[in-house]
Amino acid sequence: MKLVEIENELVVDDIEKSLMFYETIFGYKLIDSCGEPIVWAKIKKDNCTMMLQSYKEICNEINNYPKKTNTSNIIMFRFDNKNKLLELYNEIKENKINIFLEYNETEYGNIEFGILDPDNNRIIISG
Repeated sequence: MKLVEIENELVVDDIEKSLMFYETIFGYKLIDSCGEPIVWAKIKKDNCTMMLQSYKEICNEINNYPKKTNTSNIIMFRFDNKNKLLELYNEIKENKINIFLEYNETEYGNIEFGILDPDNNRIIISG
């Protein structure tokens, strides 16, 4: 058996708000969705996809789904252009997005900073 893909699915309170965040900040595009209003969405940027699902909807689908809490997990968004990361960082600051890790150069030569999405998922942006 061969593993062919690992795809993140984030459980979110407000899909429309999350879609706007990922489209505006990272340039993701909506490629599939379910429901009216949307309760599940698949978004894509370059060759990377991610899914968003409504917390209310997942509770309907999975019995005893745990209470939604803030996570300490990190999602790493790794980019291939360090120079553009400073521009993205400045745009994020201008948009008053919550930053939990300031722009810095790591000991292993990457540029990194960390932000919180609308559901307080921790995203490290690296290049």
